[in-house]
Amino acid sequence: MNTFRSLIAALIIATGYAAVVQPALADDVTVTKTTTKHHYVYYGDHEIYFAPETKTYYWRRDGAWTSGRELPSESRTYITAGGVELDLDTDQPYDRHEWVVKHYRDKHDDDGKHEH
Repeated sequence: MNTFRSLIAALIIATGYAAVVQPALADDVTVTKTTTKHHYVYYGDHEIYFAPETKTYYWRRDGAWTSGRELPSESRTYITAGGVELDLDTDQPYDRHEWVVKHYRDKHDDDGKHEH
């Protein structure tokens, strides 16, 4: 019977120790967040973005954002020059469109890259 009581006591002590040590170990966990930048050329006069790495255009059609490898034929003449190069922390540039418009709507590529 003493062996059984000793075993129970050891089990209770071990469980109590684990309950104390476990939260302390959790405090040592470090979480890091990596933000990836995506490069775009923004044509503010016509609200068109181009992602050179993926060769994807983003533009508005009937009030909604759309994307593709080619612009509609009526929009292609708008992207010959005057785009602003910028880096955004999203793979969908229209997610930051309000910020881009506020900062770059009427600017042309006069001073290189811009980041957000």
